[in-house]
Amino acid sequence: ALQNRQAPDLLQAYIPTAEMRNVTLPDGTQVMINSRSTLLYPQQFTGNNRCVYLVGEANFKVKRDEAHPFIVKSTDFQVTALGTEFNVTAYPEEEEVTATLISGKVLVEYNGQKEQEILKPNEQLAYNKHTRLGSVSCPDMQDATAWQRGEVVFRSMTIEEILTRIERKYPYTFVYSFHSLKNDRFNLTFGQNASIEEVMDIICRVTGNLEYRITGDKCYLTVRQK
Repeated sequence: ALQNRQAPDLLQAYIPTAEMRNVTLPDGTQVMINSRSTLLYPQQFTGNNRCVYLVGEANFKVKRDEAHPFIVKSTDFQVTALGTEFNVTAYPEEEEVTATLISGKVLVEYNGQKEQEILKPNEQLAYNKHTRLGSVSCPDMQDATAWQRGEVVFRSMTIEEILTRIERKYPYTFVYSFHSLKNDRFNLTFGQNASIEEVMDIICRVTGNLEYRITGDKCYLTVRQK
């Protein structure tokens, strides 16, 4: 918990839809923050550790300082690093929180800090907020860092999960009825400058039963009549 006297010194970086931003923290740590994400950090790190709070997704290149561990907190999930690069995805609307280690070493604590895992490079810990279970896997690292290159990669995701993520990347809101969406899982990759039309054309093609129209900032999805 932050003491009251420290609260006014917190800086907030909020990144709107369809944008990303690089921020340098007071200790020299480089953070790339994804769209619809918020990072809270102090103007100056004081005390025994360097603590920041993340809602959303960010990549951290941590300035090495073993005397002062670097801690990224999210709800019921925290990652502690000494000098390393890692990615944290902790969007409130998704039931999974993930930490992916690119280099160095991190300690991930979750489930009320009762469980912990030390990750090796190229490992990812996924924590399910509902089941409270964590599992370690070795994802494709190009996938894990794709967002930083402006690419969009979906692996084994339902259309509903895909639309949730596309809404963060593009300034459109999707309007559809849930029962029109199948629960099939899809693998899709979109390049850096894919337009919303290109993305939706492909989604409609792979699902085989949807069509879309864009009016203003809304994208309407309907089931194609046979």
